[in-house]
Amino acid sequence: MANHPAGRPRRITMTDVARRAGVSQPTVSFVLNDRRDVAVAEETRRRVLEAAAELDFVPNRAAQLLRSNRSFTIGVVTSGIVSQPYAGLIVLGIQQTVQPAGYVCMVVDTTGDPEQGDNAVASLVGQGVAAILYASPDPKPLHRSPRLDGIRTIFVNCWPEEGKADTVLLADEYGGGRAAAASVFARGHREVAFLGGPRSNYACKERRRGFADAAREAGLRPADLVHRYGDYSIGSGYELASEVVIESGPTALVCGNDRMAIGALLALHDLGLECPRDVSIVGFDDQPDVADQVRPRLTTAALPHLMLGRRAGELVLADPDGAPERVVVDCDLIERESVGDPPRRRRRPRADSSARRRS
Repeated sequence: MANHPAGRPRRITMTDVARRAGVSQPTVSFVLNDRRDVAVAEETRRRVLEAAAELDFVPNRAAQLLRSNRSFTIGVVTSGIVSQPYAGLIVLGIQQTVQPAGYVCMVVDTTGDPEQGDNAVASLVGQGVAAILYASPDPKPLHRSPRLDGIRTIFVNCWPEEGKADTVLLADEYGGGRAAAASVFARGHREVAFLGGPRSNYACKERRRGFADAAREAGLRPADLVHRYGDYSIGSGYELASEVVIESGPTALVCGNDRMAIGALLALHDLGLECPRDVSIVGFDDQPDVADQVRPRLTTAALPHLMLGRRAGELVLADPDGAPERVVVDCDLIERESVGDPPRRRRRPRADSSARRRS
């Protein structure tokens, strides 16, 4: 910035950029506002951008808003993301995409209170927003404020409990569950147990559906395989894995998430068994600093939280007329060391394992 006569820095203006580039101020405005409907030679566009960078020009968004009646603020209404260890990647993905275009995100966490959410939305709408994005750490229906008429609304990893959304973005829970299960069936495992989260949970139902189709592709009847349900916690994974290994002796466990998979690893250790030598284990989430830090490192289906956020940001910046109603983002399989071939010889759990587990 240039020095002000009183000693304060003076804001660099488009006039300063025009003078440096040797063009008119309107030409600078056309280039910096990416007005593709106005013909500007590429050499001129290059000079303007170089001059703006050299002068460290920062657009006056408040003035732009007044002139164009356009908002550069995006409201992000979340339910519990701020307290989650890695779902905040959704918000990060949104910010990474929209900030280079000059937008800022205002994030409000409603803690699941619909009235609080409605008040937050009313406040955001009152301040002027380009769009409202609802986001959730786990896929579920969220309350949609009735005060959103005329405001672009996008749901990320969730969907409206009532009303409509312009676009709903979801992870491919079914495809991830299918890939996770196929990773053990492809190695020759036939005695496989599914250790899921709550039976009525959307993600659990989709992952179980994927597991069933992968089993059919392997020539197995899903009904003949063991299915147990817990609550996505490490303790739940420990208890369920202990039970099924003692009772039915599967050679592979397909777990509802990485935390349950870690519980299963602990259970195998207490039972005197090893992964993957005796029992292979697959997780779900690819939770940062977890799935790749345990030993053996977990084979897992990755929840694309960051990509969900980026895709949502891209939709905000794109023409709303061509926006899809639904976007499904892949859950890629991350293969690591927790999956191996079925054991040639079964090892039985230690005789005192059940007594220790009850104590």
